[in-house]
Amino acid sequence: MWFLILLFSASLLWAEVFCVEDVENNTNEPYLSYSLLKVVEEAILENGHQISCDRKSKKVKVRIKRFQEVPIAYTPEQRVSSYNLFLSVELEVNGQKHSFSSSVPYTLPYGGLGDIPRRKAIDDLLDKIYLEILKTLRR
Repeated sequence: MWFLILLFSASLLWAEVFCVEDVENNTNEPYLSYSLLKVVEEAILENGHQISCDRKSKKVKVRIKRFQEVPIAYTPEQRVSSYNLFLSVELEVNGQKHSFSSSVPYTLPYGGLGDIPRRKAIDDLLDKIYLEILKTLRR
């Protein structure tokens, strides 16, 4: 029991403190900003670091560089039914810039699903770059 307490307190001594600023998003997709911020904060916490904005914390800036949908399939009525979704993100940690990008296809089924398939595609994109963000913050 004492060993676990000692191990936990030692990990707090080596933990870095990060301050995550808002996501710079020049697109009209608010869900992307929300999800990306959540993914970056999760990666920081999973690495054993802390999130707090004080003078000693490392500043983390998140920028969406590219967010683009490219039509890849059409219905017989000439409506777009499938897209490739591209995302390119820049993460700046204390002045060091790291870029991440990925793409996923998604399909718009018939019916009143709204933007649910698009949000699922955004989540899939962020899942693909999550491990790279995790590795970057580990360094």
